[in-house]
Amino acid sequence: MSGATVCVSTHAGEIEPEGFEGLFHRDVRVLSQLVLTLDGRRPALLSAQRLGASAAELVYVAAVDEFANPTALLLRRREVGAGLRETLTVRVFSGALEGVELRVGLGTDFADLLPLKHTVERAPSEPLVPHGAAGVRADGARFGIAATLDAAATRAERGALVCRVDAAPGRPWSTTLVVEPVDLHAGGGADPPRDAAPREQLEVRSSARRWEESTASAVADLHGLRVEAPRYDLTYIAAGAPWFMALFGRDTLLAAWESLLLGPRFGLEVLSSLARFQGREVDDRTGEQPGRILHELRTGEAGVFGVPPGTPYYGTVDASPLFVMLLAEVHRWGAGDDQVRLLLPAARAALRWCVEFGDLDGDGYVEYAGDVDGLVNQGWKDSGDSMVHADGSQAKPPIALAEVQGYLYGAYVALATLEERLGDPAEAARLRRSARALQDAFVRDFWLPEQGLVAMALDREKQPLAVASSNPGHCLWTGLLDGEVGAAAAARLEAPDLTTPWGVRTLGSGEVAYNPLGYHIGTIWPHDSALVAAGLVRAGSFDAARGVTEGLLAAAERFGWRLPELFAALDDLPFPIPYPVACSPQAWSAAAPLLLLRTMLRLEPDVPAGVVRCAPLLPDGMEVTATGIGLGAGRLDLRVRGHEVEVLAAPPGIEIVVG
Repeated sequence: MSGATVCVSTHAGEIEPEGFEGLFHRDVRVLSQLVLTLDGRRPALLSAQRLGASAAELVYVAAVDEFANPTALLLRRREVGAGLRETLTVRVFSGALEGVELRVGLGTDFADLLPLKHTVERAPSEPLVPHGAAGVRADGARFGIAATLDAAATRAERGALVCRVDAAPGRPWSTTLVVEPVDLHAGGGADPPRDAAPREQLEVRSSARRWEESTASAVADLHGLRVEAPRYDLTYIAAGAPWFMALFGRDTLLAAWESLLLGPRFGLEVLSSLARFQGREVDDRTGEQPGRILHELRTGEAGVFGVPPGTPYYGTVDASPLFVMLLAEVHRWGAGDDQVRLLLPAARAALRWCVEFGDLDGDGYVEYAGDVDGLVNQGWKDSGDSMVHADGSQAKPPIALAEVQGYLYGAYVALATLEERLGDPAEAARLRRSARALQDAFVRDFWLPEQGLVAMALDREKQPLAVASSNPGHCLWTGLLDGEVGAAAAARLEAPDLTTPWGVRTLGSGEVAYNPLGYHIGTIWPHDSALVAAGLVRAGSFDAARGVTEGLLAAAERFGWRLPELFAALDDLPFPIPYPVACSPQAWSAAAPLLLLRTMLRLEPDVPAGVVRCAPLLPDGMEVTATGIGLGAGRLDLRVRGHEVEVLAAPPGIEIVVG
């Protein structure tokens, strides 16, 4: 993937017309078939290796009938930029391959992206037709797709490019396939090359390979998800490929928080983009309200929930408090006072939305009633069946989610800190009183001592959803739950119905509604588990946090170091199970290893105060060296062995407090 262009293929590298694979460009599948054959037979895959976010290398046995004793290999290097580029090389080790026909089958359906996720039926793939001397092309309503092969004597046919392979030992044969989307409304040509974004400097070396691989993958994928939308003069980190190549509120805010080891720049970009589209008026069609932070902005060709592309949809209740939390956190990580002051009015407006619009009945909680034409559930667990009672029945809105009250508490505290430092100290005191009042009310209404758990939510009758869920872990993370109740909530999260060897389930396996492959009712979401791990550390449950961390890193290894959007775990299977249509990569899953590392280092900067605290929780004997941790415009380099910390470099004027 590269920006708005995403390639999804089978493990063997093919794009099959019957599947949901494809080359996607701005939410349109511009290529729905890409199949290679040699003399009419598909080469047999030996190896497939992802190389960062935008490239892959695949190796095949060139002659299928020689699979047990191959004499020739086909190497296929795939790169995604504005389009798709494949370098095809045949290497022969004995004998020769002369006159073998290489055929590249190409087709398109120009299908809109989102319906592909939810339907099995596919429109027939239309073949690309000859165009020019050695190319094929097809045009849709908005985009065209053109392909060329640079081999000598290439022949263009209906639905294919064909050439002849001529290779012998010591004389490899090579050709390049180029596939380019064409913007028909811009006079032709692919998108211009993307400007190089600033590369993060973070590098992790460790005695545990999992830290190195997972963090390197995180940085590469976050860079790959960077989308430029020149029509809207906007650059952003998309929520996930291929389904959510859009600017999201909650997802992007949490991904930025998770990624703070890279420094505050990403967070500031996210905050600035979201502030630009912050609600200013009441619009029932889009859910816009003054101060509200958007849920989703599509910049491709497909809108969402009846809202056209380029117009935000606002149906979320958690993005607004998370916006406030992130602004205070990037300040702690070294964002300049002037940069933060520019965004302070937006943060005040976002918290004002929580109180004036988010609290539907004046009880102090942020709730949602749902949208008839949009999302019924408007927290991060936004599928239609996610809000369940203990008997399995669906809760009736308005619904007050546990974790959203945690974010609201975090927003009160965050804005209070900013007001103390940059604004109005009297307002800061009022905000802290509001935070304490919310905390007292939450324990009264959400804590269920008889069951020993925190309710997932309250329904419209203020009845608790008394089910074991991951949601309370977010309340530990923000500090809403602490003391004895916090310790009890942490202990409940550690129970085996929630915590697995691979992460934390969204819903406990003992619940009536539990489904290990249900989108939000039993699967494991890496970002969710990473936030739970951070919450467990804040609650003092260090061993449990280490267990969740090790589980997620083990899952990352199983998934080729790229944590998907979500996956499943069954108690009787010793491996995680892929979710069929999960985004991979997804921004907040990609960033999860970075938050896990920060959590295990217990790294808490406060650059305005001139101090960084570090009290690591690594197992004895484990070593991690992290260089290029971003603090403002400077960098921090640390070497950690178990609980010991060696400061290799730090910005001037910053005191590192260990322990």
